[in-house]
Amino acid sequence: MAKLTGNDDNIQYICKLIYEAYRVPVLWLNEGAVPRLALAQAALERPSIQGTGGLPVEVMELVHVRRGAQGGSISLDSDGPLREAADGTAAPAAPSLPHLHTTGFLESFIILRLPGTGGAIVTGPALNAPVTGDNAASLLRDHNIPPGQQASWLEYYGSLPVISRKRWYHAALLLYTLVTGQALSVTKLLLAADTLTEPLHPADDSPDLDLSYRREHTWLHHDPMQEREMFRHITNGDKAGLLRTHASFAEESYGRLSRKSELRSKKNLAVSSITLATRAAIEGGLFWEIAYTLSDFHIQHIEELRDIPAVDRAMLAALCDFADQVAGSRSARHSRISDRCRNYIYNHLYEELPLSRLAQYAGLNASYLSQLFKKETGTAISDYIQQQRIEEAKRLIELPGITLSDIATRLHFNDQSYFTKVFKKYTGLTPRQFKQHSK
Repeated sequence: MAKLTGNDDNIQYICKLIYEAYRVPVLWLNEGAVPRLALAQAALERPSIQGTGGLPVEVMELVHVRRGAQGGSISLDSDGPLREAADGTAAPAAPSLPHLHTTGFLESFIILRLPGTGGAIVTGPALNAPVTGDNAASLLRDHNIPPGQQASWLEYYGSLPVISRKRWYHAALLLYTLVTGQALSVTKLLLAADTLTEPLHPADDSPDLDLSYRREHTWLHHDPMQEREMFRHITNGDKAGLLRTHASFAEESYGRLSRKSELRSKKNLAVSSITLATRAAIEGGLFWEIAYTLSDFHIQHIEELRDIPAVDRAMLAALCDFADQVAGSRSARHSRISDRCRNYIYNHLYEELPLSRLAQYAGLNASYLSQLFKKETGTAISDYIQQQRIEEAKRLIELPGITLSDIATRLHFNDQSYFTKVFKKYTGLTPRQFKQHSK
């Protein structure tokens, strides 16, 4: 292991190894925060904000020390998160834990101070999920980035590597081991994060105080069994039972989920209710991708509302929607294997779906899976896939800007004529006729 000994060659080797392993920008900064080695220039090409570009200022501050609330110097310590020296000076040099930092612009960094050198290795920026299109536009609006600068930010985001959060943690662990020669667990890494050391509530407030107040005035939360019953109705696809149980909830039994805004409190309540309804619907057999998509749709709608009654109505409509969707999906009961295959087909409809791939996913012999699926659904797997692709084609045809040839190609039909033949087989119309009728 290339444990750090102060040799510049070792540091360069470690930086290059991390870069080769993860293809993410790596900087080696000296004690003056001047780059001695820069691998992948995207790290230095961040669009400017108020006249400053390059690495975010907050990241540069973390390279050495951060200023505490009283102005004292704070440094990273190997046995925990942040530690302040008793005399207000920087703590003695020690093997620091990797510092995981995510900016408000969703750039992720790993910052590891080098013991005894005053410098640091900075890995990043990277993204833990793609930031493109509407997501990027709304994020930049949140930060008041002028429209004229958004194109450069989109280009910047497109240049950044996308690494899953789990793999990002592994990169931090590897970097630490290469520098120190010591093993580090992901648990200790995450326990050292700043966010886990911040107080959960202001010093002048306490959940104990709120609990005493609610008990004194018998203003208690709803019985959890009542909540469980309501979401059980969603799992069973029983909208009537859902409505009966929902009507029995007292308004004062809901918690207050925002200190400053009653509307925000209602929206938070709606979001949490939809989240629970999503899980209940999946448990009831609804395809998880459908459930999550419904969740996104209803939450986005609720976030745009501007008054409390509208939020109340939208939340109840969302819960009923989940119950209806479950009821529809439960009209034909199949084994768990068939349901898993149908869910897999739904999620991978835009890919090639040979029987061998489904069999591998289900962990069954291809011939046996084919027989089981046909027995339970009454449809051969190949026919079922065609049916689902035609259903998807019908949805795409109604969208603007998509040609029939594009649809045929995206859904893996060999050519336009074969697409037309199969489409007519299941709908009785050609794609063009269907498009005319849908206008």
